[in-house]
Amino acid sequence: MCGSFRRIRDLSVRQLALSAPLVATTLLALAVSGCTSSSAQPERPPAPAESSARQVPGGEAAASTAAADARDGIVRIKPESQPYVGVEEVTATQTDSTLSVPAHVEFGDGAVSQVGAPLDGRILRVHVIVGQKVHAGDPLLTLDCPDATASRAAAQVADASLREANLELERQRRMQREGVGIERDLVAAETKVAAAEAEVRRQEAVNASLGAGAAGTVVLRAPIEGVITGRKANVGMSVEHSGEPLIEIGDPAALRVVADVFERDLPGILPGAHVEFTFATTDHALQGKVAGESEIVGSGLRTASVFLSIDGKTAGLRPGMYGRAKIDLADASITLPVSAVLIKDGRDSIVYVQRDAQTFERRSVRLSQPVEGRVQVLSGLHEGDKVVVRGALLLDGAADQLL
Repeated sequence: MCGSFRRIRDLSVRQLALSAPLVATTLLALAVSGCTSSSAQPERPPAPAESSARQVPGGEAAASTAAADARDGIVRIKPESQPYVGVEEVTATQTDSTLSVPAHVEFGDGAVSQVGAPLDGRILRVHVIVGQKVHAGDPLLTLDCPDATASRAAAQVADASLREANLELERQRRMQREGVGIERDLVAAETKVAAAEAEVRRQEAVNASLGAGAAGTVVLRAPIEGVITGRKANVGMSVEHSGEPLIEIGDPAALRVVADVFERDLPGILPGAHVEFTFATTDHALQGKVAGESEIVGSGLRTASVFLSIDGKTAGLRPGMYGRAKIDLADASITLPVSAVLIKDGRDSIVYVQRDAQTFERRSVRLSQPVEGRVQVLSGLHEGDKVVVRGALLLDGAADQLL
């Protein structure tokens, strides 16, 4: 029995000796695994939105208000920034500002007449030359038009038919007075007279442009008094009805000046405003007024034509001359220093208007041309508005300043 116990003890010792390394390895792995799990697990921070909401009550509402202000052009500054922002209250003041623009002379409305051939034909004689003065009714060209012969003959036939119709009408009326006439014949005679009169009037209208003459000879005469400014007619040249004009006449006493004004300056120009003209050929300035303006703005330079009348005689002026016109602008206007105006996105003119000591509102404005460091405000501001005139770039660093 003692031998059996000894064999069992030796077997247990050998088993323990063999399992001891395995146990140690298992314990070491468990220990390492526990350390790694405890050290790798990060601490979870609170969510930013929740943290902000807990630390700053109403934070989301404040952020939403700031975003809305930015969209509406509202800017708020800190009290320490106030000394760097200068404000000026705008008022409509009496100004004597003028707008100097290029201008040219041209014929006024109705001062130019173009004469063409009324019928197909050939030029027999030219009575005028370019630059010659003519009066209304003076001969310009003599034409040979075969169709004129037929037209004049038709007019003579119409006159004869009318005389015959009148005689028949008179006979029917006499027969009615004597009691032997027929009512139907009288009505027919009256109808014939009416038709003949209509044909005579039509022929007179057709031959009105032919004037007096015999057979196919047609004399073209001046419709207005003026100067021959263009001639495209020579002896022997064939002409066509509804072709290009042969003679052009302009009245030098009915001239006007046309100024080219930028689109942005048009609102400051009022009808009847005083204008002063200067031309290279005149030794003194001419006076005039604004008569009107075109409703169309050119797509190239963005200018519109302003029509100016000249007071008194226009001696020395000729169509096509170039000069300058000084136009008096509206008397009462709002002006700002150019430092107050910012250019947004390269095209929009804006200013900042003060609401209170630390709040400013962006305002779009329309401006005239800057003159001596100040610019006229055409729209966008009202009297009493307080506008930032110094430090405007501090309120909008993304804009450019008007120079």
